[in-house]
Amino acid sequence: MKRKIHGLARLARYREYLFFVIVTTSLGAMSANGFFGWRLGVVLVANWLAVAFAFMFNDLEDAAEDALNPAKVNRNPVSCRVISPRAARIASAFVALLACLTYALLGFWPFVLGAVCILLGFTYSWRRIRLKTIPFLDMASHCLMLAGLQFLTAYFTFEPTPLERWLPPFLFIVAVSLYGELFNELRDMEEDVKAGITDTATLLGRRPAYWLMMSLLAIGVISALYTVLVEQLIPVWVLALMALFTAGLAVRPLLKVRQTQTNLELQQSFQKPLEIAAASALSVHFVLPWMGPWLLGIIF
Repeated sequence: MKRKIHGLARLARYREYLFFVIVTTSLGAMSANGFFGWRLGVVLVANWLAVAFAFMFNDLEDAAEDALNPAKVNRNPVSCRVISPRAARIASAFVALLACLTYALLGFWPFVLGAVCILLGFTYSWRRIRLKTIPFLDMASHCLMLAGLQFLTAYFTFEPTPLERWLPPFLFIVAVSLYGELFNELRDMEEDVKAGITDTATLLGRRPAYWLMMSLLAIGVISALYTVLVEQLIPVWVLALMALFTAGLAVRPLLKVRQTQTNLELQQSFQKPLEIAAASALSVHFVLPWMGPWLLGIIF
């Protein structure tokens, strides 16, 4: 039993998106003048569940291929037979249903957008459609189900604001998600070619795909700067806290930097520290005003 529970936790692969979902959800809430409370907590849980379903169903559908790949067989608990396909199917369906029910607590638009996210998570991996093997649709579905729709569900959980307020941060998280999708496709290109998978990176070729990836990263950086400097959506003290967290978390990757690392390997070393730092700082931004009066009451 313990082995199966551990296998289901591995199937969810929560370490891969736990902090990024906090970032996308927080930015969506901030764009709509959201605040810490039950609605923010519920939409965050719903977004975690929706993304968990996408990862779980993906591993279920890819189990046969991953079993033939030495680099992936032990990562996928279905491929290495820690859990059965039937158990994985039941668990993923339960998580999808729970996500939909959680979105329903937040109102009409969060429920509709959340349901679309679940549907994309299904069609992205389902073998009869498999959007992730269709060039350009793989990128569009990826950036929506793992970033854009999390932002929008959080945004519509609170009061909608003018377009110029929410569009820059939305472009930022979508561009970063597209960058991440191309990064993964470039990293896995050799295995995908052997498996006969045609995605955006394999269609474009390594060099054009790399420059497209870096262009998307540049768009993300420009959108982030506009969000910070022009819209002033994120307070200065939150940015300072983010920089402090990043500096602390980046020490270990810096010590491991080797001259033999490729550009992709170098970028990967700093992705998670930046993600954790951003999620932590944005969490403090929401929690601190709520905890402030309580802390002052204890002190004084």
